[in-house]
Amino acid sequence: MKHLLQLPSCTLITTGRTGTDFLQSLLDSHTEVLTFNGILWFHEFWETSKCVKSNRLIVDDIIVEFIGKNIHTIKSFYDFQERKDCLGINGNQSINIDADNFRNQASLLLSNVDINSKNVLIAIYGAYAICMGQRLDKKRIIFHHIHHAEKLNKYLADFPDSKIICMTRDPRANFLSGIKHWQNFDIKTDHGDHLYYYINRIFIDAYVLSKYANEYLVIRIEDLGDKKNIKELCKWLGILYEETLMHSTWGGMKWRGDRISGKKNEEIGWSKKILNNNWENKLSTKDKYLFNFLLNSRLRFYNYEYEKIKIIDYFIIPIIILFPLHFERRFFSLSYIRNIFSSGRKIVLLKNIYSYFRRIRLFYHYYQKTIMNEKFYRNRLNI
Repeated sequence: MKHLLQLPSCTLITTGRTGTDFLQSLLDSHTEVLTFNGILWFHEFWETSKCVKSNRLIVDDIIVEFIGKNIHTIKSFYDFQERKDCLGINGNQSINIDADNFRNQASLLLSNVDINSKNVLIAIYGAYAICMGQRLDKKRIIFHHIHHAEKLNKYLADFPDSKIICMTRDPRANFLSGIKHWQNFDIKTDHGDHLYYYINRIFIDAYVLSKYANEYLVIRIEDLGDKKNIKELCKWLGILYEETLMHSTWGGMKWRGDRISGKKNEEIGWSKKILNNNWENKLSTKDKYLFNFLLNSRLRFYNYEYEKIKIIDYFIIPIIILFPLHFERRFFSLSYIRNIFSSGRKIVLLKNIYSYFRRIRLFYHYYQKTIMNEKFYRNRLNI
């Protein structure tokens, strides 16, 4: 535990469907990385824990409560959404850690330290590594996946010097994947609130980190298939390159991607085929036109496909911003409205209208950035 407490840390956030889980899966089997089985919103657990609120801080009870609320992380056959119930070459394996052993290992690590959120989090990671047959003395960094930028404040309160990785992607592919895949996977996301939340996160991108002084790196998911880029990432993290970094695994077992995507990744690692969602043909001409104008500087900075802005565009864009996006149109269709009324969720209609006007305001904000010729810049991998 003394060794683990001295390790530097790095956390991981997303800007949509950008491959954060995939990046973590590449680090899964690295001997020098202390990580966990996917996203872990530990500080939310800590704040709501009945054991912690009691102020008695009985270690065994805290770990038992953690296991109960996160059973899918140590027994992955319960993790249907992330497709961790069918790991391995033949798709018939899963992570299956003995709960008592996990509790014992975590308790042992905490036996001579203060019981607080930081130490318990580190002990949980240590216990996971031990149960997976890893050596703690080999670890050189703690890699914690919080996923959402809004969770950074609580995490950084415990790890103030942590590095931050922000994953990004071609915003048009990101938008299509985030709206369409979630809509197909969970119909409850088919509303304006979700669309606005998603497109706002895409537009903000890594600028969400501007209010933090932490060292950060932006990584395009499109760059994770290049070994040269992975080696550069290793230098930044302070770890040695290992061949396992080209393999997408959980618990050392082959992973085929989550079920939200629909498609399975049959490659051992990065797959161009999985990334290709044909946004060029599936997004409307108007929507592609808007994205190209509003995010032109960003598209150029990240080396994504773009078209030069013409003088006439400055006059057309502010008009067509007012018209619904392709995925917004359905929110105003009779069939959609009838379904909302029949399901007793009339409040969704008001939220859709409110989110529509918020989206318009967001687009005008980025229209202003474009006409002011504001240049996009972030620290990125492989610049």
